[in-house]
Amino acid sequence: MKSIAVINQKGGVGKTTTTVNLGAALARLGSRVLLLDLDPQSNLTLHVDRTEELKDKTMTRLLVDDVPIADLLQETREPNVYVIPADTTLGGVEQSLANRIGRETILREAFDAYQGEPFDYVLFDCPPSLGVLSANALCCADEVLIPLQTEYFSLQGMAKLTEVIELVQRRLNTSLQILCVLPCMVDLRTRLTTEVLENVRGYFGDRLARTLIRNNVKLAEAPSFGVSIFAHAPDSNGAIDYWCLGLEVLERHGLHITEERFRVIAGEEVADQIYGSLDEDEDEGEEGEFEDEQAELELAADEPVDAEPVDEGSDGGDSLDGDPSDEEPVDEGAREEVLENDLPVVSDGEPESVSAVEQAREAIAADEVSLEPETPEVDEVPSPERGFEVPRDEPLTRGFSTQDPVENEAESAMEFGAGEEDSNFPRD
Repeated sequence: MKSIAVINQKGGVGKTTTTVNLGAALARLGSRVLLLDLDPQSNLTLHVDRTEELKDKTMTRLLVDDVPIADLLQETREPNVYVIPADTTLGGVEQSLANRIGRETILREAFDAYQGEPFDYVLFDCPPSLGVLSANALCCADEVLIPLQTEYFSLQGMAKLTEVIELVQRRLNTSLQILCVLPCMVDLRTRLTTEVLENVRGYFGDRLARTLIRNNVKLAEAPSFGVSIFAHAPDSNGAIDYWCLGLEVLERHGLHITEERFRVIAGEEVADQIYGSLDEDEDEGEEGEFEDEQAELELAADEPVDAEPVDEGSDGGDSLDGDPSDEEPVDEGAREEVLENDLPVVSDGEPESVSAVEQAREAIAADEVSLEPETPEVDEVPSPERGFEVPRDEPLTRGFSTQDPVENEAESAMEFGAGEEDSNFPRD
């Protein structure tokens, strides 16, 4: 039998959720599981919907009245999961046990005396304190599972918790070990989460769980239905994460569930999500090496290639026009005839032999052409649309109407309301 205390003196980090869903995952994977509610708030009891059957079968009777464990066991809706519930009377147990000698070992003695059908796993849901109830769980447990919210305050409380665990190891339970630190309510989009995980990994090393419990609303909804996450939302991220945690806990205890068996237990869709993600993690290294090779090839392709020098006496290598030796010879007389026909013809019918550049130079030298731009005097404005000329002394009317300009001004005023009297103002 493996007994695990789920403990953290900080509240709201996921202790109860982890206890219930980890127990359900282990039970579905073939283990017989017992859950003990050591929290006076009795959240675990509410989660498994055992409030109506409380009566006298509570943890208070076990700790105060020494009632045997076999008489307090209750079944839950989850197969192979049993619970010893709690109620508000558990809050007064510390005062009742204040003068009792060996009050920290009551729970361990009760399990030593248990003669019923053995359990594979016993999970203790500890209160958010380090009093007598938490001390009983630490003295009875073999291992400690620490849920950790990836925030600054949770990280600060880890130092005090590890001191208490070390104290119990020295004086009360030498076999106590830390199973793992489980990050809960993880949001990898924030930088704080990454920093907290790095700090925890640096201190705990391999004892930091590979599984990360992501923030999922289905985990918060399941207690209101009195069932585990696997019965409430089997395809949710919360269910996937606690399946992975169950597999990891079994692996840490030397038990391995084959993929074929897990597909039968959890279903093909869930198995594809879990083992598919594991395969992707294993292939990351190979994909990274392949991407590095591709990047090197791309860089090599982008490097400029030195062109081979071309001999000036040669034809410059291959040409798109083909080999010059293959071209047909051109008659020089025909070439001169073409050139003569292309030249402009002057008045005497002979081709002009003086270039335009030379003519311009001669004109400048003779002061016939001025280098300054001329500003011609324009008396009339050409219309850009129709090309006719409108005298400057005549006014331009809208749309070039042929009507009287006075009438156009009156019509324009009527269009904008200038000719109408406003009824909102008094008349003179």
